[in-house]
Amino acid sequence: MRITRWLAVVALLWGVGPIVSAQQQAGMGQPAAAAPAAEYDFGDFSSETLAGKSWAALGSGDYAAVEVYTMKCITLYQKQAEQQSADLTDFLPKDKAFNAWALNDVAISYFILGQARLAQGRIKEAQEAFQTVIDKFPYAQCWDPKGWFWKVAEAASDKLATIGTAYDYGDYTSQTLTTKAWEALTAGDHKGVELYTKKCFQLYEGDAKKQQSELTEFLPKEKAFDAWALNDVGTSYFILGEALVAQKRLDEAKAAFERVVNDFGFAQCWDPKGWFWKVAVAARGRINKILAEAGT
Repeated sequence: MRITRWLAVVALLWGVGPIVSAQQQAGMGQPAAAAPAAEYDFGDFSSETLAGKSWAALGSGDYAAVEVYTMKCITLYQKQAEQQSADLTDFLPKDKAFNAWALNDVAISYFILGQARLAQGRIKEAQEAFQTVIDKFPYAQCWDPKGWFWKVAEAASDKLATIGTAYDYGDYTSQTLTTKAWEALTAGDHKGVELYTKKCFQLYEGDAKKQQSELTEFLPKEKAFDAWALNDVGTSYFILGEALVAQKRLDEAKAAFERVVNDFGFAQCWDPKGWFWKVAVAARGRINKILAEAGT
């Protein structure tokens, strides 16, 4: 999968609502009937081309085309994808990830198929598509034009976990996840806080620790956003701690605040009033309060 192919479709990656015509909206309750395969242009029939056409069809709300292109990719390349999957015991490094082209493109095809079926309300079929990714292609990766690969099975697992709920990881950036965690905290949605903060930790804690290790003091205001992962992960641990306090889970809350102090001490959080506040300072205050109330 090449970078250029994803530039036009990456916004669809995590389920951004497709563009739907008035005619499509009128018949949204029924699965679209696929036109004969002869009416579709399969290009060079490569897995890359077919996956790219599938993304484009998903973006335009052409679910019949999604079915045709994804199933063509699956039919032609699943055997090679399964062989490539069987040869792996871990994710390939970035410089070799494209070598597993069939594995990556077939897994992506199932993921796109799941997205299309989910959009049509075909929940069971969507679940089956996502589960296939998890079961058969656990080491598949998809290129993001921002410069990294994302793990398709993890994305499929997220889809399964959030089907039928209001939870949505958006574009999966640390900023989005932290913002959603704050919103969940404000709403008293403790489950949402845990989902969003833990996804932020899962994706960005490594970057946060690296940024922390490169600092010897707090960054000045004009450079503070450079430590984006550090700031968002540290803030997410603080948010998690606040939610745990609200649930009277004080030992767990204390542990979350201690993670801020011990591992992300130079994290800063932007206040929309116009300044950064030091997350570790606030976390220490929360720890002291917990200890005081516990009488220790």
